[in-house]
Amino acid sequence: MIIISFTFILLYILFSISVEDINTMLISESKLIIFALSGIIYLACLGLSNDKIDIKDLITNNSLSMIIIFIIMYSISYISYKIFGINSLGLGDIKLSSISTIWLGIEFSFLSLCISFLLSAIYSLHGKITKRFIPFEQYPFAPFLSIGIFSSWIIDKIQTL
Repeated sequence: MIIISFTFILLYILFSISVEDINTMLISESKLIIFALSGIIYLACLGLSNDKIDIKDLITNNSLSMIIIFIIMYSISYISYKIFGINSLGLGDIKLSSISTIWLGIEFSFLSLCISFLLSAIYSLHGKITKRFIPFEQYPFAPFLSIGIFSSWIIDKIQTL
């Protein structure tokens, strides 16, 4: 029951963030904070419902993983800015992908990033082929991240059944 409840919470938060990014090309800090706090509450509930899970270790591991993902994503953004002179990833996208590690852990966060970048590449390629995009045109990335995060969440939950 805990997993189902948090699945709907995760879906609602990711949908809300995606809609906001599509409309404004920004992700509000308040939604990111809610996303992070909900993830910590999920980890606490997971630890309380299973005696084999140590809550402190789980939160510590996922928090350290969050920092690793943040550094990787920020590095990608910085390098692409130095090469192309354009912010390819916004700070909101970087924070969203790193906070997702609280929910997913490091392994499934990397899977979610792979899914996100693959879907984004397909979307971008389609836009270039149909001439809807000019070179280096920016578009919202949070919807792709959200799809990747939610897909990874579902894959993780299917594996634990």
